[in-house]
Amino acid sequence: MRDTETIETELMEISAIADDSLKLERIIEWCATHPDEVPLAVHLLMGIKSKLPIENA
Repeated sequence: MRDTETIETELMEISAIADDSLKLERIIEWCATHPDEVPLAVHLLMGIKSKLPIENA
């Protein structure tokens, strides 16, 4: 498995893509290329999401 920082950087680059269909395509491609890193990626994304501030409606 690669360095956690490298994985996180790649995921942040993918998440910055504005077009949802392109983003989905890149996520699928990333998961197919790095299947052993998918559990770590999910963990990282869950942690990042929980750290985001809650917006007041």
